[in-house]
Amino acid sequence: MQTRRAQQPITIRSDRAAARLKLLTRDGRSQAQVIEEALEALPVPAVVDERADRMARLNAIVAKLRERTDIPSMAEFDAREYDDRGNPR
Repeated sequence: MQTRRAQQPITIRSDRAAARLKLLTRDGRSQAQVIEEALEALPVPAVVDERADRMARLNAIVAKLRERTDIPSMAEFDAREYDDRGNPR
């Protein structure tokens, strides 16, 4: 546990929340204790596996590319883009 001076300060910008916090700390609990208890009571959102999601999107893109029939072969591409001497057209 960090010393009090090493901890980040709590900034409350809502008058309503500040008033509620003042009421909840009357029993001697610190603001940090009240806030920690409130946060513990909230459900934690499910962690999204970003890597798996990214891979699924990439696989979907690759699958669409594989379905394409209008992609020229390398020989067709070279014939279209370069002349007989290998210079760009």
